[in-house]
Amino acid sequence: MESIIKLIGHFHPLWVHFPIGILLFAILIHGLSSWEKYKKLEAALPFTYLIGGLSAVFSCITGYALSNNGDYDANLIFKHQWLAISVAVISILGYVFIKIHKAVYLKWTAFVLLILIFLTGHYGGTLTHGEGYLTKGVFVEDKQVIKNKPLIPNVQEAVLFNDIIQPILEEKCYGCHSSIKKKGKLRLDAQEWILKGGEDGLVLHAGDPLKSPLYKNILLDPVDEKHMPPKGKPQVTEQERRLLEWWISSGASFNKKVKELSPPSNMQSVLLAVQNNNGPKIQIQAIPSAEIGPADQKVINGLKKMGVTIVNVALNSNYISANFITVPHANDTISDLIKKINDNVVWIKMPGMIFNDPLVNVLADCKSLTKLSIENTNISDKQLAILNDLHELQYLNIVNTKISLNGLMQLNNLKKLNQLYVGQTNIKETDLARIKTVFPNATVNFGNYNVEKLITDTQILKVPQKK
Repeated sequence: MESIIKLIGHFHPLWVHFPIGILLFAILIHGLSSWEKYKKLEAALPFTYLIGGLSAVFSCITGYALSNNGDYDANLIFKHQWLAISVAVISILGYVFIKIHKAVYLKWTAFVLLILIFLTGHYGGTLTHGEGYLTKGVFVEDKQVIKNKPLIPNVQEAVLFNDIIQPILEEKCYGCHSSIKKKGKLRLDAQEWILKGGEDGLVLHAGDPLKSPLYKNILLDPVDEKHMPPKGKPQVTEQERRLLEWWISSGASFNKKVKELSPPSNMQSVLLAVQNNNGPKIQIQAIPSAEIGPADQKVINGLKKMGVTIVNVALNSNYISANFITVPHANDTISDLIKKINDNVVWIKMPGMIFNDPLVNVLADCKSLTKLSIENTNISDKQLAILNDLHELQYLNIVNTKISLNGLMQLNNLKKLNQLYVGQTNIKETDLARIKTVFPNATVNFGNYNVEKLITDTQILKVPQKK
């Protein structure tokens, strides 16, 4: 008998949409028939209400059978179940009102039925897809999802499970394994439930990922019915897979910090990626949308003679990048040349440059600038403040400079800044919250990272051979 009930329950996802479609069609016919032009449609109302009501009854039966497996939240099941029963009852009442010619009652029946259908569908969708499924990713809820992720200014101080692993489970697993839906009688939304396992036994074997279904099922072929997350759902990324594997391999601790677990060298880049990926990602628009004429070739040649590498940032583009890696000292000639092509320059790399005020003023006039790398330089807080009018700047590297938090906070006009490298400065990781008040969309890197390379980072020198 238990197997038969389970089989009947499996028909619920297939059957449940039939009464919804029929009854919504009945409500549409009822509305249209109020116009003389569509009056003849009334003839279809008895049939649609009857078929809709009977199919709703059968849907309730299959739904009840499905709910007996214990996979779903009892409170939500209660609401969904009685709303669905109400839909069936009201539908059949609608058929009766038509037969006894109670048009006034039928009008209210259609109105109430419409509300009940939407409420029933909402709770059914919540049971199937998780809480907030209706608006998730549609309006501003994506920002809320990011907001709820723990901020990790220093990944070494993060609690591995709470700050790193649990957000992965929440995003990829809670839809089927939480308090709302307990597929396979498995919940992954708290330590006690993870350790308890599901109807097939334990899902976590500390120290052995390949014996842990929580991890092993991720590795299965997506067409395998045991593959998790199921096909069609957001899948676990390679970075997330490695984090889950390391968490289980290191003992599946629920309270230890990353630094207490002595992460191996092959996990350092993954953990730093977690630290660097806080907050929304904004793609750098390297090339401004506005068209511009070509830079003065004499100026380009003058800079190249001084050792500056000049490269067009894209094919058929007049915007350029300038790499001053072989030019250690600023001088009036460099400042004058940059000034003449300031509208064309979008990327500037000046590692180790000895700055002076004229050069900083010239950089401030490069209004198209999107990337600026001035690491290992002598730039001061006062000079940095002059760059506050670079409204297009999206990438700033001030690693190994004497810039302080107060100096950085002066750049409050850089609304597009989304990548900020501040390692080995007077800015501390504890300053992250204040930095976010000025640069809410920026990924802030405090060190131990791989700085993004520009195309001009590699230079090839050709030395003519003597004949």
